[in-house]
Order: sequence, then C-alpha cells, then structure tokens
Amino acid sequence: MANTNVRKSIQNKIESLGKEIEALQAELKKWEKIAADYETNSESIDLILSIQLPEKAETKSKRAKIQSN
Repeated sequence: MANTNVRKSIQNKIESLGKEIEALQAELKKWEKIAADYETNSESIDLILSIQLPEKAETKSKRAKIQSN
C-alpha cells in the first residue's frame, strides 16, 4: 500500500515537472522571438519606446504631485 502511494506521488511529481518544463519552453521560445524581433527592428522599437516613456514618466510625476497634496 505504501509503495502505491509513493509511486503515485513520484508519478505526479514527474508529470507536474513535465508540464512545468513545457510551459518554460514555450516561455523561452516567446522571449527568443522577442529578442530576435528586437534585433531586427531595434531602431523602430527604440523610437517607439522613447516616445512612450516620457509620457509614462510625466504621468507618474503628476500622480506623485496629486498624492503629496
């Protein structure tokens, strides 16, 4: 009986790790694609980010002023 529980526990852990590995491999592929896209289009992406980041910084500073008042 104890052997059955141990076997089930081990099998469940193996299956769980297998699913986790699959998820991590998918995440790795996603980030590899992002890296490749960035290498291909880095100038365009940097330009877009340079336009968007000042807006975000401005919004944060406005929030900080509102909260301090």
